[in-house]
Amino acid sequence: MQKIQRKFGECSDRTFARFTTKMDGIDPETLLEWLQTGIGDERDLQLMALEQLCMLLLMADNIDRCFESCPPRTFIPALCKIFIDETAPDNVLEVTARAITYYLDVSNECTRRITQVDGAVKAICSRLAAAEMSDRSSKDLAEQCVKLLEHVCQRETMAVYDAGGINAMLNLVRVNGTQVHKDTMYSAMSVVTRLCGKMEPTDPELAKCAESLGALLEHEDAKVSESALRCFAALTDRFVRKMMDPAELATHSNLVEHLISIMAVSNDENSPATASANILSIVLSLLGNLCRGSSLITEKVLTSPNMIKGLKATLTNKEERVVTDGLRLCDLLLVLLCEGRSALPLTCVVSGDYNGGSGAERVHRQLIDAIRQKDLSALVDAIESGQVDVNFADDVGQSLTNWASAFGSIEMVQYLCDKGADVNKGHKSSSLHYAACFGRPDDTVLIQDSSDSG
Repeated sequence: MQKIQRKFGECSDRTFARFTTKMDGIDPETLLEWLQTGIGDERDLQLMALEQLCMLLLMADNIDRCFESCPPRTFIPALCKIFIDETAPDNVLEVTARAITYYLDVSNECTRRITQVDGAVKAICSRLAAAEMSDRSSKDLAEQCVKLLEHVCQRETMAVYDAGGINAMLNLVRVNGTQVHKDTMYSAMSVVTRLCGKMEPTDPELAKCAESLGALLEHEDAKVSESALRCFAALTDRFVRKMMDPAELATHSNLVEHLISIMAVSNDENSPATASANILSIVLSLLGNLCRGSSLITEKVLTSPNMIKGLKATLTNKEERVVTDGLRLCDLLLVLLCEGRSALPLTCVVSGDYNGGSGAERVHRQLIDAIRQKDLSALVDAIESGQVDVNFADDVGQSLTNWASAFGSIEMVQYLCDKGADVNKGHKSSSLHYAACFGRPDDTVLIQDSSDSG
């Protein structure tokens, strides 16, 4: 402490003492003032102020009082400006990222304070992309940047996307994944999955992204390869919504071959590559969406030497859900072969009771796929356009609310309830029962409220 005081002789003893001796009541104005230093030797002062702020946020027993003394509206912009400072060293930036993360840990509402500072998110992504894993300070900074961007992405996904976050994250996992902690790698893939849901099919970075994700499909860590699979599902959904051919995704990766190989060993208990029922459902749904959108991919699937083996393994799986999804894929391929691609669009208006027609079956299959993929837009479009009734029930008596409460999102359940869906319509059991069985407490409360009000 004496060293720092000697180094900053221009600071009055009163100012220095006010900051350094009152641990239980740090002066916020002085703390903010020292955060805004950083020229030359003042970095030591800035670093000490950052450490004090982190300690204050981390150890506060009354966070409301802490936010009053160190309000996000003034402190977060000051912290962001440290990131924008190109001369700031890695050790200072790591503590800065940690301080911002502590703010976001308490309240994600603080995210907008970051995005309001021009260039802040871009600076964070740039520092992540430029990190050198051989240097301890740079590595620590990279890991803290991932945690910070994961927080930001929850509220401001497009800000991270526009700042080049997807390439920074993919590069970290693909090139330096073995040098960072596993939770950092998982957080990075979580961010990539969110960002893939925002990527436009015309994005010039798509080819590079698909290539990286294709490599990660073969990653030795199962969670990373699963995340890559979900990324491809999100990208394919973007193509389908835009009515564009997703063949480019397969062109720059081994996607189709990988999906079929997962199917081929899906019933082999001795294979270490055997996937869970959830993964197989993603694989079958993704393969179906790729075939719906691309004749080139359909041909590639049908001519694959492993496809028959894959279908056989899928259709003989012990999990009924996998068999059902496999049958849907077979049906889709048969429709494409026998009726052509023109038979795929939804053209039938379905009433609340199942009428057994082939058009109704296709509507139902596509709606269930949309619910499983948590595609709210597809569900809303089908109902708002009159293609399906909100109280539609399938051939075994399962209503849309039953499916949504078991496999969909809470937004889907909310939408169906708002549209007047009968939550007790299921012939076998109620939507409340399914929500409870599948461990969805928020859905159960929502359904119960809807039932009581009805």
